[in-house]
Amino acid sequence: MAELMYQSPWRALAPRGSGDGVVATPVERRGIATVMARKGQFAELSACVHRAYGVALCDRPKRVSAASVTFLGIGPGKWLAVSQRPDPGFVAVLAARLDGLASVVEQSDGLALLQLSGPALPALLEKGFQIDCAAFAADDCAVTSVHHIGATIWATGDGGFAIAVARSLVGGFLHWLDTSAAAGGLAVVPDRG
Repeated sequence: MAELMYQSPWRALAPRGSGDGVVATPVERRGIATVMARKGQFAELSACVHRAYGVALCDRPKRVSAASVTFLGIGPGKWLAVSQRPDPGFVAVLAARLDGLASVVEQSDGLALLQLSGPALPALLEKGFQIDCAAFAADDCAVTSVHHIGATIWATGDGGFAIAVARSLVGGFLHWLDTSAAAGGLAVVPDRG
């Protein structure tokens, strides 16, 4: 059977206005999974994740990262796991490693990731997010909404943010981004991962 052709969810993302007040970088082809700890298994799950990936899971809204993976605390006993580079086998390997300790649900084709940076980013985030993103410390994350679209947002530690939205809602998200960023300029740079 022939493989389906990959189409970027961000194919309609284009520069707007003049300048680079906000810089958008699509994050393409990452393995993404929701990880939910089984009842009474958090300590063993945390130890397993530490052995396998070298990170200590936080059971709060924080990002923890290693060279190959990022875990985002998105609820009690629940994380979004994202591969740091394109890796088609990431979710299968993660599920095998966490077997019996957590439920692992594939999200790679359901979520779209975008990194945002630039001097006009704080003003942009104020225009759409229902939370105070300016109050985020390094590695904070939240499950919230942007312009009535469900989103997960996290501070990347370099003054920027990364956002995950449902792939099916990227069009609505881009409408908000285009409109809100045009005044300061929206620049687009390719994924370097």
